[in-house]
Amino acid sequence: MALSSTATVVPLGKGERTAARIREVALDQFSRLGFERVTMAGIAEEAGVSQATLHHHFGDKDQLWRAAMLGLANVLAEEERLLAAAQDASAIVQLRMAMRLFLQISWKHPALGRIVALEGMAGGERLAWLNEHLLGARNRRLAALVRKAVADGDLKPFPAEQVVVTLQAGAVGIINLRPLLEVNFGVDPDTPRGRAAHEELVLDGLFAGLLADGASVAKKTRTRRARR
Repeated sequence: MALSSTATVVPLGKGERTAARIREVALDQFSRLGFERVTMAGIAEEAGVSQATLHHHFGDKDQLWRAAMLGLANVLAEEERLLAAAQDASAIVQLRMAMRLFLQISWKHPALGRIVALEGMAGGERLAWLNEHLLGARNRRLAALVRKAVADGDLKPFPAEQVVVTLQAGAVGIINLRPLLEVNFGVDPDTPRGRAAHEELVLDGLFAGLLADGASVAKKTRTRRARR
């Protein structure tokens, strides 16, 4: 018997749906308000559940915070899968692809950039947890690509770790400060035109400004292929 090419989707049970809704609300609140200002009562109210139900699924705020953050791990896993398909490309091409994917992910999941900014400034145990379970391996891999691109003569010799943080901070800055743009300038960057301008600013402005001789990534790719 031939197997169907369509995967069977198993619907979530009521308890799983409730837990997923709680995690979604928690992630939004933690990313906007910061850990200290979030209350379990506030999450329960917005999620439409009793505090008893909330504590049934998540014992305390620390456990709920970790569960919410692990949802972002699934988001970054998709980025890793796409980058793995381009592992034979040059380091500079992989970096540009990583930045494009990071921009797309950050618009779709703005909590990611907000959490990194909040916990990155606060430091402490939660940042250490994020480093171990969410960000550390990814950022170290990107830093290795930066060092390779510098060794290849494609990037200016800035410290790799600072390049990674600067690029990512620049990418999410407009997303994190969207309310400021709206209040200060009456501009909403979260439109097709605004997102396109943001991508051009980051990739053709910030990222391209780090290239060793100002040449485009496309030109460098063609040159390297011609040398083979």
